[in-house]
Amino acid sequence: MKRYFSVPLVTGAIFAVFSSCSKPDQVEPQEPLPSLYELEKIRYYEAVPASMDTLILKLKGGSVSNAGEGFSTQTFESSFEELTKTSLFEITNKPALPADVKLETLAVSVPERWQGNEAYAYFPEKFALHSAEQQKPYGAYRKETLSIKVPPKSAISVDRQIEAYRLTCSFTAVLVNKTTGQQFPVSGYWKGISHYNNASIKLTQRSLDAK
Repeated sequence: MKRYFSVPLVTGAIFAVFSSCSKPDQVEPQEPLPSLYELEKIRYYEAVPASMDTLILKLKGGSVSNAGEGFSTQTFESSFEELTKTSLFEITNKPALPADVKLETLAVSVPERWQGNEAYAYFPEKFALHSAEQQKPYGAYRKETLSIKVPPKSAISVDRQIEAYRLTCSFTAVLVNKTTGQQFPVSGYWKGISHYNNASIKLTQRSLDAK
């Protein structure tokens, strides 16, 4: 007599367990790294429109006096604190640059001395690549003490001035995306006071008795 045995069907359940364990891990998308930009290979040179204008700047003066009967030596201290270095950039190829670059956050050296048709010396402090004029103390001149011999019953007026050189020139640079390595040419104009020179003092005497 044949006997039949029933076997429980668990194959489907086992398959389901293995199927659930074999699902691949889900990888969350990573946000791209923010771009970091730097300006390299900046060059200032003479091109149209380029000019060097000389301006006469009046400096703070003063006077010394002597109400006595004999000559008197007076001292006059002159400073150059009012001198400023100015800088303004005009970018002519801005549409060709990356949309996420903030040019005003990039600091660069600016011209101070000019030889031939390009800059050869630069101001010690850097300026932002900004279209609004910036100013910083020039700081290249120290205070001076002048000894003035004043005649009796006289006053001497001290008038001071200096030449300011305002430069307009072309510039080129390379904008580098330090994150991706991409490079973009930058071009435009720079305008500002490049330097000062030829400070001078004029002394004018007048009588204290003059009405």
